[in-house]
Amino acid sequence: MENILLSNSEIERMSIEEKCEYYLKLQNYCLTQNFKNSSNKLFKKVIYHLSPFIRNYDLEIYGEENIPPDDSAVFISNHSNSHDFFSIIEVFGNIGKPVTPFGASDCLNFATKLLFMLGDVTLIDRGNKESSINGMLHFSKKIIEGKCGLILGEGTWNLHPILPMQPIKIGGTKVAAITNKVIIPTIFEYVEVNDICEKENELYKKCIVMFGKAITVKTEDNIISKTKEVQVIMENMRRDLWRKIGINKRSLDDINKNVYLNHTYLKKFGAFGFEFDSEHEFQYLLRHNNKLIDNEYCLNPNGDFVPGITKKDRSTLLISTG
Repeated sequence: MENILLSNSEIERMSIEEKCEYYLKLQNYCLTQNFKNSSNKLFKKVIYHLSPFIRNYDLEIYGEENIPPDDSAVFISNHSNSHDFFSIIEVFGNIGKPVTPFGASDCLNFATKLLFMLGDVTLIDRGNKESSINGMLHFSKKIIEGKCGLILGEGTWNLHPILPMQPIKIGGTKVAAITNKVIIPTIFEYVEVNDICEKENELYKKCIVMFGKAITVKTEDNIISKTKEVQVIMENMRRDLWRKIGINKRSLDDINKNVYLNHTYLKKFGAFGFEFDSEHEFQYLLRHNNKLIDNEYCLNPNGDFVPGITKKDRSTLLISTG
């Protein structure tokens, strides 16, 4: 199986004709494989109908006109918190599009993994190359056969106080090339309250979902360069949305640090059925210019607000305002 997916350097040495032949071979390979499928249509309907009653915030959807009405597509989105799975099921149910999300199993407990499998999430073990390849091909098959595929491009939650996006991985662009489908850049913006909260379900006022204009991946495109193009588009989409709804994140000075620390703690440790392990997720952040980008801020022993991991200890969460 490892020989089915070539490296980017091997693909870039091909002529356009050879690339066309390669991607067609991958499409045919995907369609001939009998991948294990644990999804349940009835279960997805139950989740869809329950989601509006589970969430404690409003849901707004914009840009639906950018989605191909009679075709599937590859949706690349940001990744913010434990609500994304339920938001995806509800949003795509609202717009009448069957969807298969792409996610990681290595960070899930048994119950959550089962929940995702029944919800048609294409799961991979990020630490296992064969699992990643098999998952990408299975994901591609579902898209070729008519489902919309949504991949959380950053690969892990973006908990940074001011960055709109962590660098996204090339998987979504590669799937678009394999399936010959357009990319729809997608933003899930959970608008947070500006207060200290006691429970995770108090954090959000609403979730704004924005679908951007379709991006075509041509045979001659370099996958890495195209991914960076998608990255810039998504960052601009989110910054534009911040400006429109009055969110100011131009620098760390704009951040209410006590609120940020409180909200980050609740996202990581207060969500029902989920717990975010920063040290485990750290390895899945991409580097920029060979330097790891910070994903989280915390208090150091001197009480300074610095890059680092929020521990499961509420006593370390308050910055003195005296």
